[in-house]
Amino acid sequence: MDLSVEGKSERIPPGSHILQLYNKVNEIAGVTARLLSVGLTSSEKCLFAGTEATVEEIAQALTKEGIDITAAQEAGQLVLTSDREAFLVNHRFDPYHLLSTHQTFIAQALRESWTAVRISIDMSWLTSEVATPEAVLKYEAASDAVFTFQNAPIIALMHYDYSKLPGQLVVEMLKLHPIAVVGKFIKRNPYYLNSEQYLLKILRVNREKGRVVAM
Repeated sequence: MDLSVEGKSERIPPGSHILQLYNKVNEIAGVTARLLSVGLTSSEKCLFAGTEATVEEIAQALTKEGIDITAAQEAGQLVLTSDREAFLVNHRFDPYHLLSTHQTFIAQALRESWTAVRISIDMSWLTSEVATPEAVLKYEAASDAVFTFQNAPIIALMHYDYSKLPGQLVVEMLKLHPIAVVGKFIKRNPYYLNSEQYLLKILRVNREKGRVVAM
């Protein structure tokens, strides 16, 4: 499928893990509604998680896309939730637990005979005050490794308020995503490093730091 933002489109294959950096939270709804509406009309199970206000915006945007929200929810095809604790462990962000919720969602969808899944989460809402930058990077790298390389039947769109992120974290996250939506623009990232390359880079940097300390 293609994901279109402000008239520009990029091809989105299965296993895609897409980053959206937003400045205003209402930027989430337009991109997410287009992504989920295509999934809903293609027999895919879809989920969005965020604040109550953003969930309501997504519902309204999907309705404008011609989606019968009530019917999709009653059929178990669409999940809209503002329950943050469902994605945390004892009020704590665990990158591998979040990844496992995605895998569980995929397995459930396939059991229910849906063809694939689409997941969209406002990560700034989810990780606020409960996650370190290192934990966020672990989640992003692990998602790339698990979904992209296995061509898993999932398209994941994760949103971050870049005004609340350290500049270096933004740089590192961009390296882990082949496609990024920044504000009103979508683009393919020429500096993308797949998770294997990224982990090798980290090991190389750590070895070099070790040599400096030894000297």
